[in-house]
Amino acid sequence: MNDSTDPLADTLTETLPVLLTALEAMEVAQQAFHPARPESVIEFLNPFLEPLSDAQARLEPLAFPEHVEKFGLQLKTAFTYAVRSAENYRSAGTSPDSGMRAARTLSKARAHLFPLATLLNPIHQFFLEPSLRVQPQISELWQQEPLKTPLIHIENDYDQRGGASIFIPHWLDPNQATPVVVALHGGTGHGRDMLWSWVREARSRGFVVIAPTSQDQTWQLHHPEQEMPALLALIEFVAQNTLIDRKKIMLTGMSDGATLTLQLGLSQGSPFTHLAPFSGTLDPALIETGAVALARDKSIYLVHGSQDWMFPVEVGKMTHQILEAHNHHMIYREIDGLGHAFARSELTRLLPWFSDALNLES
Repeated sequence: MNDSTDPLADTLTETLPVLLTALEAMEVAQQAFHPARPESVIEFLNPFLEPLSDAQARLEPLAFPEHVEKFGLQLKTAFTYAVRSAENYRSAGTSPDSGMRAARTLSKARAHLFPLATLLNPIHQFFLEPSLRVQPQISELWQQEPLKTPLIHIENDYDQRGGASIFIPHWLDPNQATPVVVALHGGTGHGRDMLWSWVREARSRGFVVIAPTSQDQTWQLHHPEQEMPALLALIEFVAQNTLIDRKKIMLTGMSDGATLTLQLGLSQGSPFTHLAPFSGTLDPALIETGAVALARDKSIYLVHGSQDWMFPVEVGKMTHQILEAHNHHMIYREIDGLGHAFARSELTRLLPWFSDALNLES
């Protein structure tokens, strides 16, 4: 029983766990969502959605004191986008685009919640990987006042194309070379959304994430070489103020971003040391030109879902077979139940493979 006499504090104590639990449930649902069979995801989410709406209704009318008014606005906005995500999932049976809208509003909910991570321990723990959440208090590592914001958006509002969003953990050791992940979104996607698939892991383990946005609705897959200069410029932008590990630069992507990952990663002089394509396809031109043979010199981690509804799992198997002919040490992970979605759950395996320094068990 909570003996507090402060209605606002009581409401925060009771509603915040509801929000965080619902957000994590929707993250799980995102991986399993199938537009032709949305019922199972809706059924999974139903126990979380009504409590979420009730919690928002309780919090919304409450006034925050002037000195924490901005905090209150951020939290209420996070609730708003979380509820919109729930509504989008609920309408997935009648609206084919609802799944994509749910992913976008889910990212916005996390974006509004993140600035509060150093203020409230439950939010701080939400933005850590589960194995680190056992700490009862915020450690000095994350609580220290950042000298500069860890989030950088370069001409990358949602109504802009061709920009980038970057996350640099504020607690990095300036004398320790840091791994870099360049994460490419899928068709019609946006870098601001892709970034939130990586922030929790980057904040927990300590690496830089660069999430660019394509100039058009997707990447220039017919002229992939035209995408390279912008990606190189973003890496150098980060390197101006952060010591990066040039031997640990991973290019990864989802769907069209995965296809571009292989196109650019298997090109002469590519700076990317590790390639991690998720749920994509292999450009036939790589076979026709013989560029696929460059796979022998790359560390490759290929991921595909058993229930991928855009590129059936046979596409992933075929890509694996072709690449493995040139690189017997590559890894292929077929995720049971994964639809055409970014397999965030696979990052616990992927990141230690990418760099020993990112292994939480060491």
